[in-house]
Amino acid sequence: MAGFKLKTRKAAAKRFRKATGTGKIIRSKGSHGHFLAKRGQKARKSQGTTLVHESNYHQVNALVPALGAKRKRSKAIKNAIRRRAEGAATTQAKGE
Repeated sequence: MAGFKLKTRKAAAKRFRKATGTGKIIRSKGSHGHFLAKRGQKARKSQGTTLVHESNYHQVNALVPALGAKRKRSKAIKNAIRRRAEGAATTQAKGE
């Protein structure tokens, strides 16, 4: 029997539309829906987008699984994991 489908939270899908190639999630900045006439020119121009912070990454990724955002590991992290695995293999070989 097939498993269950992951459902997207529609409110979150409207706020988080894209994921970058490196797996970061893009969000739009707030306070730019209306009342823009009273704001300065710099404030109106800088409305663009920004990235979701690391601390909220897993929450947003769970709300919108259709984004397919997968954080890529840096080379430093990959090398540390590889060294840890090699170190465990050598300690097991010495212990035998």
